[in-house]
Amino acid sequence: MRGRLQVRAALGAMCSVVLLAGCGGAVSGESAPVGPAPADPVFSPCDDIPDDAIREVGMDPATEERDIMGVPQPGWNICGWNNSTHFLSIFSSTQTMDEVRRNDDFEDFAPVDLAGREAVSFRDVADRERTRCDVAMTSGGFAVMVSISESGPEPANEEPCDAALRIARTLADYIPE
Repeated sequence: MRGRLQVRAALGAMCSVVLLAGCGGAVSGESAPVGPAPADPVFSPCDDIPDDAIREVGMDPATEERDIMGVPQPGWNICGWNNSTHFLSIFSSTQTMDEVRRNDDFEDFAPVDLAGREAVSFRDVADRERTRCDVAMTSGGFAVMVSISESGPEPANEEPCDAALRIARTLADYIPE
């Protein structure tokens, strides 16, 4: 059961990335666009956030998962952890905060105080059960997203946006401005 919940959370995280990145792929029967692949962000959540900080936000460092189900995503550095109630994903991207805000797949944007850093909380339009929430913050002119999903054998005792903001505030010191 636990493995299935982790897969569901990972797939939810993957959908968020796909929605944020947009649908720029080739149409069936056409060749893919030619040009350089997007550069990877400098910040790497798996490498740059210490295990002690992951424990501090209530996640288990031993559950660390890099990328999406082990598959690297060009233009993204992604890391996830879980506990008995939530799955945490941190996405470092080459997307800007304006691109995050303009994405029609996101809604309920609200500015949040993150130690003077530009930041917003928001939800995925497709998440009608309201079990996920994201906080995006600036990092070197690009966006880093902290995403929390209710996922586990135990019921969550914290609203997802409250959890995402609490975690973003705690981990912001490890994310370059």
